[in-house]
Amino acid sequence: MFSSVTVKAPAKLNLSLDIMDSGEDDYHLMRTVMQTVDLEDEIIIKKNNLGQINLSCDNENVPQGADNLAYKVALAFFEETRIEDIGVDIIINKNIPMAAGLAGGSADAAGVLVGLNELYETNLKDDKLCEIVLRLGADIPFCIKGGIKLADGIGEIFTPLPQLPECYFVIVKPQESMSTKIAFELFDKFGSFKKPNVDNMVAGIVAQNLDVIAEHMCNEFEEPVSARVPEIAEIKHALLECEAIGASMTGSGTAVFGLFNNKNKAKKCVKILEERYEEVFLTIPIDVGATVVKKDEWSVS
Repeated sequence: MFSSVTVKAPAKLNLSLDIMDSGEDDYHLMRTVMQTVDLEDEIIIKKNNLGQINLSCDNENVPQGADNLAYKVALAFFEETRIEDIGVDIIINKNIPMAAGLAGGSADAAGVLVGLNELYETNLKDDKLCEIVLRLGADIPFCIKGGIKLADGIGEIFTPLPQLPECYFVIVKPQESMSTKIAFELFDKFGSFKKPNVDNMVAGIVAQNLDVIAEHMCNEFEEPVSARVPEIAEIKHALLECEAIGASMTGSGTAVFGLFNNKNKAKKCVKILEERYEEVFLTIPIDVGATVVKKDEWSVS
């Protein structure tokens, strides 16, 4: 029986995002291609003798405690498994920018669930973990599975896709953030003139053609959110000037990513944009979601 686990929880990018009609319970249905990248939060989960869940984060802007999505997921895990020894300390070390469309909160929630499943040796399969948390957040199931997938419904129906050919993403987060709720309100009010062709994106991935992938990077949130946050368009233009072969906003924003087929060009872009923006990241696609990277067996004091 382990006393502590450490989990890496990666961010996600939406390579293409088509917002469909509202479904049941006013959820928007989507069709999107998502990819995890090696920009990761670290989550440490330790058993304690207190019989309670304690959650803390090194970023003071993240909710500390019961208001955090990761805390709610921990509760859902203990309710599902009927484990009575629920005493755990959850420590989140943030690297993924908040309210940026990178699924940072969902990644942390996925990391906590995966970590608890390992810590308590409950051996629940990924599909069961996804079932536990879907009602808490539509991005959490993908953050559990990771890799690259076509997602339908509210983001819970997955079709695996081939791994991308060698490429690099430069991610830039502007100063202003955007909540998912407000992004949907902006979309519902203003809509978008640009309609993604998700099928063509999938065809480009299957063909392993980065130029086709770049051509079809498109996000229906981008227009209405950019109207509120003009810096998004500025960053997109800057990425293309740095020879990205394509650029797009991810998720509900406000982070923007550029796709590069050359590592040196991507590194040069990072160096240039770091002079203008505080949060700039060079990343690569990875084929995993939240993953336990360390297990400790020291006894609980």
